[in-house]
Amino acid sequence: MRKKYLSALLFGALLFASAGTFTSCKDYDDDISNLQTQVDKLATKEDMEAKLTQMQTAVTEAKTSAQEALSTAKEALDAAQQAGDADAIANLESKVADQETRIAALEDALGDIDALKEELQNTLNGQIEGFRTEMNELVEKVEGLVGKLADMVTSVELVYSNSLQDNTYQDDTRGEKLDFSTAVEQKNVFSEGIGNAITFTDGKQVQTGDKFIVRVSPTNAVLTPEMISFVNSKGENLDEFLKVSKVEKYNGLLSTSRAENNNGLWEVSVELQSFNKDAFDQTTTTKVNGDNKDILFAVQVNNTLSTAETREVISAYDITMEWSKYKPADQLQYFVDATNVNQINNRYGKVTDLTEYTWNAKGPATAAITKGSDINVTPDANDNRSAKDYALAVQGEPFTVSLTENSSDSKVQVPANIRAMYVVLDKDYAYESSPSELNAWESYTYTGLNTVVEGSSLQITINSDKAINDIIGFRVFAVNYDGTLVDPDGKAFYVKVGDQAQDWNAANTVVTPSADDAVAVIKTQSAKENVTLTKLTGAATLDWTTDKIGNDNQVFNAYFVDAQGTVLFSTADKSSVASVKDFSKVAKVYTVPTINDWKTYEDDKVYNGKLEIKNADGFVLATLNVSMTKVLPTALPEGFTFKDKQVINGVYNCYMIADNWAAKQASTGSMPIENFINFGKGQPDQYDVTFAASKTENNKPASITVDGTEEIVVDKSYIDNKTEHETTIVYNYGKISSKKNAKGEYEDVTVAAATIKTVYCCFYKEDVHTWAWATRQDLGLTATDKDGNYTQPMPYSTTLTYGSDAKAPTAAHIYGKNSIDGTFSKALSKAYGSSLSIESATLTSDATGKVDYFNVDLNAASDAVTFKAIKTDLGSNPKADVPSTLTIKCKDSYNHDVTITLKMTVKPRK
Repeated sequence: MRKKYLSALLFGALLFASAGTFTSCKDYDDDISNLQTQVDKLATKEDMEAKLTQMQTAVTEAKTSAQEALSTAKEALDAAQQAGDADAIANLESKVADQETRIAALEDALGDIDALKEELQNTLNGQIEGFRTEMNELVEKVEGLVGKLADMVTSVELVYSNSLQDNTYQDDTRGEKLDFSTAVEQKNVFSEGIGNAITFTDGKQVQTGDKFIVRVSPTNAVLTPEMISFVNSKGENLDEFLKVSKVEKYNGLLSTSRAENNNGLWEVSVELQSFNKDAFDQTTTTKVNGDNKDILFAVQVNNTLSTAETREVISAYDITMEWSKYKPADQLQYFVDATNVNQINNRYGKVTDLTEYTWNAKGPATAAITKGSDINVTPDANDNRSAKDYALAVQGEPFTVSLTENSSDSKVQVPANIRAMYVVLDKDYAYESSPSELNAWESYTYTGLNTVVEGSSLQITINSDKAINDIIGFRVFAVNYDGTLVDPDGKAFYVKVGDQAQDWNAANTVVTPSADDAVAVIKTQSAKENVTLTKLTGAATLDWTTDKIGNDNQVFNAYFVDAQGTVLFSTADKSSVASVKDFSKVAKVYTVPTINDWKTYEDDKVYNGKLEIKNADGFVLATLNVSMTKVLPTALPEGFTFKDKQVINGVYNCYMIADNWAAKQASTGSMPIENFINFGKGQPDQYDVTFAASKTENNKPASITVDGTEEIVVDKSYIDNKTEHETTIVYNYGKISSKKNAKGEYEDVTVAAATIKTVYCCFYKEDVHTWAWATRQDLGLTATDKDGNYTQPMPYSTTLTYGSDAKAPTAAHIYGKNSIDGTFSKALSKAYGSSLSIESATLTSDATGKVDYFNVDLNAASDAVTFKAIKTDLGSNPKADVPSTLTIKCKDSYNHDVTITLKMTVKPRK
């Protein structure tokens, strides 16, 4: 290992090359502490290797940057030397030397990293403690060159500012305008007798600022308020003008994509240090041709190195700033969880001497004045919500009250002009069975009440079993930054308290596309899974939510069945739970997709659904998580086999059916796939059977693929009784996978069934079709008399007397027997479908192999065979019996040769 990390000479060179200076002892101690913290976190060998890789990348990038700077400096030096500028030459020579020293140091650091990496490779996790000192030294050395590895920001980009709910830029120029205002406090205490009360001082300025979002690289870099500043195009810093009050990770929504924790997004809150109109205008605007124009600013992120060198990255110059007079909120609007208060019950008008108020035209004040000559409030006739439903609060579970900007908001829009809020019981309206209702309210235990909270939201929890089924009133108060009240007397909402829901055990289902592609996706049931539910009282409806796919909010439904398989209720019918008398009767659950396209569902992805059973009030009685996972099939449909005795020893001898059985007239042969496959429970047309080298394309053999409802058809040239063609059978489930190939196309999902060899055969193949002289049985001459003697003589003889053709056999007396199909077991003269034509016939002596005594004539019209003696003169007669062979050559339907050989005898004339 190269032990160079603490070399005084080298470390001095690093500091010199980085053009920085030592920090103070205190700062340097902090850097070392930070360094040790980094290394202490490296718990395993893999952690250390990752850190070394990070350092290697940083040093390599720094080396590239230094080499570019060296090249630029050398070019400038050459120009200065040509110009004879002595001062410039001295300065540039120094810069060249600095960069060369820096590059050498970086190369040396890369060598040290490589050496430590190699040594670490041969080390077990349990032995890495010895590396920590070396890692400390190496990290210190590298950070001296490139800055802190943990938090150095390399780029910063503006995302958007102003309203965080608005995902678009504020104008067509994509410029970002920061809006500031200044509230001037009025004397007030918000509120007497309430915990954490806020005291407002008359005349005190309060700056209200704005927020914007930046994206930084690397995404794991950490931003702090001290790192962020604003600069104009002259490089002038606004630190004394603006204050970054808060920087937080931003995990909200940008457009339609949810940001992740390591997304590089940060929400920056900024406000004025103080406000002076002249100073603000002078800082943020400039005169251009006599007109005031906004000055553009950039966000600057400062990276402080362990050598005290400062490196800065800045955004585009897209920010402008404006100030407007602070406008206090004069209407109190809020949400209780996700429900706007406009839709929640209050007791407006139910008590004659109590009235809801709002500010009149004079606007918000620090206190409501309801009597006398200086009246500043008026009855709020628009706040009559007595006909609305109660909000629902579950005992023991928090609900959230969130201030919003407008009464028409459909979701929370955080107001920028409201400072704080609190919630109390709505005591003045607790009139039912007075004072028992108020006594009941006050007997319950709460969290989140009677305490001022800075900001725009708080949580309340009702912690009492006795509160279940009770109605409780709450009243919300809020204060502006200037100390004025948002609403003179607050705004009330009423909740009904319910019990906590039962949490049923989760059920996980798996759905596999059907083997029958005619079965719609939305009719495919998952496998049934056991589920245990409990009895409920008062079930009225259900809510069902699932993970989304695109714009589809419910991507599957769940069906709950009893032990007999009868559906008791389903998420497809919200009201179906009302008829369930006993949920404990549910035995199983299965799921069914709702999108009629398998490709839409990702393979092997778990889609989650949540079922909530509710009563008539809307309280959740029970919850159940149900998931559905689409899994691609890996098995064949049940029952696939080859038909018995079709495929033998892996070979299928396929006896082809001619397209024209007449001799020499066939062009092709075929065979239906169903003739040799049992499809089982699969669909025949979803079996793909591929026969290799079974046709010719571009002068080359090519395969043929057909489905189970079709037939293999080949040219007669491929029907040769011997060539084996590789044959594969797969079951094709179709385009059911979500994955695409390299071309971006969906492909069929198939499951292999079998691989065999196929030979295309003729029915006249020698080993399956044999020839012999016709027997009495073949000719139908088996009748006998009472003594057992045949009543009809045989019409032919296989013995010919020289010079005579009496009883000579014909083609009718030659009989073929077929072991594959008896249809072809016929006399030669009656071949099936005229599938044979006699081309030639000879009778040769077995001893000489010559045609010695008889010629065999053919009648082309009838395929008759006629024997004619060659000579009949004296002296030509054979001297003894001559064993002979009759050879008949035929052509079959495919113009293939079929040769028949039969034994005969030629006898001498007597």
